[in-house]
Amino acid sequence: MKSKRDKNKKNQSASRNKREKVRKKDIKIRSQSPTIRKRSKKRIKALKRKYMRRRAGLVLALIFIIFLSTKALLGKINGYNNYTYPKFRQEVMDSITEEIFVGNTNDRSLTSAEKISDFNKLSYYLERNYAIDKENEKNYKELIDQTETFKKKVKKSKSDQEFFDIVSAYISILDDNRTNLLDVKTYNKIFPYYKENKNSPRGKILGDAQVVNRYKRLLERKDNLLGLDLKENNKILELNMPVFNSNNLKEDKEKIRQVLKNNQNISYIFINLSQNESIDDKYANEILPLLIHKDYNFEKVVFYRGNLLKQSLSYMKNNKDKVPTTSSFIENQAIKFPEETKEINKENYMYYDQIKTEIKKDQNMPNKKIYILTNDNTKNDPIRFANILKNTSDATIIKNGFEGDNTKNDIIYYLRADIVKLDHSGLLLSINSSKSLNEDDKYLKYDQIINAKDPYKKVLSLIK
Repeated sequence: MKSKRDKNKKNQSASRNKREKVRKKDIKIRSQSPTIRKRSKKRIKALKRKYMRRRAGLVLALIFIIFLSTKALLGKINGYNNYTYPKFRQEVMDSITEEIFVGNTNDRSLTSAEKISDFNKLSYYLERNYAIDKENEKNYKELIDQTETFKKKVKKSKSDQEFFDIVSAYISILDDNRTNLLDVKTYNKIFPYYKENKNSPRGKILGDAQVVNRYKRLLERKDNLLGLDLKENNKILELNMPVFNSNNLKEDKEKIRQVLKNNQNISYIFINLSQNESIDDKYANEILPLLIHKDYNFEKVVFYRGNLLKQSLSYMKNNKDKVPTTSSFIENQAIKFPEETKEINKENYMYYDQIKTEIKKDQNMPNKKIYILTNDNTKNDPIRFANILKNTSDATIIKNGFEGDNTKNDIIYYLRADIVKLDHSGLLLSINSSKSLNEDDKYLKYDQIINAKDPYKKVLSLIK
């Protein structure tokens, strides 16, 4: 009788009992049951589906990588290059229009990151350089409070036009005549003068290739390119100046010069400044010597908050292009100004400096009695222009308006606004960056206020 140990040894498999050899004929293969075969097929199908999903995922990932690479390459090709100072060409000016409105163009739109970058620069310069006084401080604080809200709007903007609209709405919180994005009409009027002064700070900004590119891409409205309209009316020389257009500066000067020199019958000059909103002082400074009765010499203390005006004052000190306005540029600390100031808080400002404006009369021009017409929309440098003629030539200034009270448009600015370029869009931001101590002569003084349907005809009837 076999032992129990022998029986267990007989039942052990060959894989477990390494000492026994198993012959091939002793190996029996049992066929799988239908249930097992069905499960095996399902497992194979599941593996195939999993494999196909992985292949599809890899294909999609590859397509996405190719798309991103292509987009980056196209962005680099179409992006702005590092520009050098461009040649000033008349064809550039011919393609500039009046409003900030983006036309159809083959050039790419701004990216979200570029819009945010431009907005950050704009808000930074406004916060650090905008001239604050007691009248506008409330608006300034509201602008600062609204900065993050508008930044979110900029980030969500879908087009360049929407970006421009949002930025314009943001700046409009200040409600300031001289602080805004330069429209094409303004750019078009001041650009030609600085093509002859391209090394000046303003000339470099206005002539920057990216700026020229942006402003020539705006919709064209050449019918708005106005200028001086000169008319001889018996004893009256009529000068209609809806804008100070430096495109025609040399031509305008020569026209006025020839009429005053050759027509001895002229006794009066009637200057119509209605609707004139020009921000630059160059045109007026060139025309004034033909009209003033005596030399204009004027000094003023100006306060400023940031480095923006420092660049302009430094250039004025050197006076390389013989500008009428100069500065000692000492950078006196504002807080140490010895006098009390009614309109400003000295703690809001960094420095103050003295500016001096000198305009020499053209001694070949005869003196004429001058009448000037303005209206509610006359502002910025035309107000300074009229004030100089009043002080030097006893000009009679008549305003056609609904109210007799002074408004912000009647403020005399003795120093022009500063201009900043937004790096990516190429747009220009004008900033009212200085505050002069003019408590006694803040507003233009009018000799008469009228409310006439035809103010031009009304003033002509007053001239004797």
